[in-house]
Amino acid sequence: MPQQQQQYADYDLLAVFPDESKADAAETKLHREGFSEEEVFRLEAGTATGGEFRDHGPNRNRGAFFLQTTRTGPSPVRAILFALLFGLILAGVTFLLFVANFAVTSLPETPTIVVGAIIGILLGAIVGFLQRGRMRGAIGQNTTQATHIGRKRPGEERTVIAVRLPDPENITRKSRARAILLNNGGKIDRSVGR
Repeated sequence: MPQQQQQYADYDLLAVFPDESKADAAETKLHREGFSEEEVFRLEAGTATGGEFRDHGPNRNRGAFFLQTTRTGPSPVRAILFALLFGLILAGVTFLLFVANFAVTSLPETPTIVVGAIIGILLGAIVGFLQRGRMRGAIGQNTTQATHIGRKRPGEERTVIAVRLPDPENITRKSRARAILLNNGGKIDRSVGR
């Protein structure tokens, strides 16, 4: 492999891929499009350090906006509904106690029912405000990152593809190679081939 040991400045194109599978796909596609073994080189990940890269295509950070999650605060409407519901229930329970003659007969009926309703309203309001709001965001994307088991050490991964064309002035061939590298997820080092 003496050809791969040349300086990366001698190449016309240099692309860095996030993993070896994408680099494999790009290399296969280049060979299928007519690029020979003398034109396409696989290099280790540490080869392209300090390069100038530009993201092509849509903004890659845009997906982070859709993965944001927030929890809504307590709903005042829900708190009012709980307060009314608990107030009615406790007022009804105290009324039933008086009707069934389970309560102390020395207590007046109407103020006791009103106190029961007030306690119910307070308990309902507390329960309503302690209810957690619903989760907003995370619109269906899987936010867990897959772990790669058995990955090679960073120096051993061959995620860089370099292209050296016999005729660097052939813009059509260079553009086709650049498109293949970009479409397969590579980032082109702009400092190479100037």
